[in-house]
Amino acid sequence: MSFFGYRSSSSSRSSQQETHLSELERLRGRQLSSLVRAGGRAKNQQQTTFEVPVADTPRGSLTLQLQLPTEFPVKVPRLKICVGWKASIPVQHRWLDAAGNVQGHPDLNKWTAHSDLGRIVAEIVTELRVVASTASSKPPVSPAQSSSPAPVASLSPYPGSRASYLSPSRQSPQAQIQQPKQQQTPDTSKMQRTQVPVIPPVFPELEELSLSQLEKLNSDKRVLKTFVKELTSVKEFTQLRDEVLHSNMGIAKTTLGYEVELRELQEAVETQRAELRVAQQALAEKQARQQRIVALSTAAKDVDNETDEVATQFSHGDMDVAQFISTYLPRRNLYHERTLKLARVHQH
Repeated sequence: MSFFGYRSSSSSRSSQQETHLSELERLRGRQLSSLVRAGGRAKNQQQTTFEVPVADTPRGSLTLQLQLPTEFPVKVPRLKICVGWKASIPVQHRWLDAAGNVQGHPDLNKWTAHSDLGRIVAEIVTELRVVASTASSKPPVSPAQSSSPAPVASLSPYPGSRASYLSPSRQSPQAQIQQPKQQQTPDTSKMQRTQVPVIPPVFPELEELSLSQLEKLNSDKRVLKTFVKELTSVKEFTQLRDEVLHSNMGIAKTTLGYEVELRELQEAVETQRAELRVAQQALAEKQARQQRIVALSTAAKDVDNETDEVATQFSHGDMDVAQFISTYLPRRNLYHERTLKLARVHQH
């Protein structure tokens, strides 16, 4: 404000810049909301990279990748077809160039900040799904019949974001324990996590309200609550929450359905553990008996060697008769006792 009460030129320019930025932010919010309604899913916190599912291929999910420039929505976004996160062209269309970039859509060529990005994305996805389904319906051509290149691998429609859970075929507890490799495991290649919706930075419904209506919302909590419930984004969030809760409830019920089977498996495991303990005990007893036999046989051989040594000394005249008798006879009796015990053990 100048000395005479008029706005300075710098203040006026600052106000105009703030108004311009707020308008761009509002337009960006509308574009993002439209993109989310068309199936777009944000891949980063800055909401500059989005992904839209198109179809499912043997090499991975065919998706439409969107890169939003910093000046978006003033500048046109970049759209590209990818398989997974690798650029690939499993389908051909007049809107796609050799690198998979979307170049031929008329609305992209005439892009303005007021264009509807969600509608454009929906049209592109619809066209690509038609091309993919047409490619999947064509039978493969054998090399012997034609020298033309083989057709693109068949594409099926892209699965929903909420995967259906298939219960594995049940077997008896004994079969599942004895043959763990034959048990079929569920195919998790097509299971996907529920994508958290993008929170729009701007609500267009509020932009359309008058000052009196905004004051009414600010003063009356009941009216504000009703207004919030009627917002499109809130309805989508509520519907998604209900679907996730319903899906979780179904998964919980399916899991509880395996409780009886799990108890049967636990009982079978405990039975086999008891049988294993009995077998281990029998094996230990058998090994202990065999070890005692080996020890008794070794002791008998040692006594036999000792008596032979005493007899050799007596024959060489190293000991007299009395000393020989007192030494040889007790050791020889011990040898015969041990050999008799070994014979009895082998008989039984």
